[in-house]
Amino acid sequence: MAEREVEVVSSRGRQLQLRLLGDQCAGCQGGCAGRCSLFATSAAGEFTFDASDELAVRPGERYRLALDDDALRRAAWQGYGRALLGLLLGALAGYAVGAPWPAARDALTLLGLLSGTFLAVLASKRHLPAPRLLPAAGATPPQRESECP
Repeated sequence: MAEREVEVVSSRGRQLQLRLLGDQCAGCQGGCAGRCSLFATSAAGEFTFDASDELAVRPGERYRLALDDDALRRAAWQGYGRALLGLLLGALAGYAVGAPWPAARDALTLLGLLSGTFLAVLASKRHLPAPRLLPAAGATPPQRESECP
């Protein structure tokens, strides 16, 4: 599980602005050392988090953003697996179309390869997994607005 410590900068309804603490995720097996785009920040260095419910959080509180390994694998499949599949199927289709014309077979195979890859990437559109907001080590979990005393 990839986890990243965060600090709440502001809270507007369900949208939280978070500042990432540290330079890389804890427990991530990806080996990117914090260079991946899972927790991409804005120009101001803040990460926008859309909570499923309104949470009772205050600026300055610390939490953890967590992504489970299954969500990371699904994101990798969408980003790389579908593009590879599109490349292979597009090349096969281009080769099959060009089979009757030996002189144009290579060009049609290349055209199919490029078209298949482009369409597969366009269809998958890199959907990054949504992290979960967890309490920081030793803290109590965030409450929903309706649970506040």
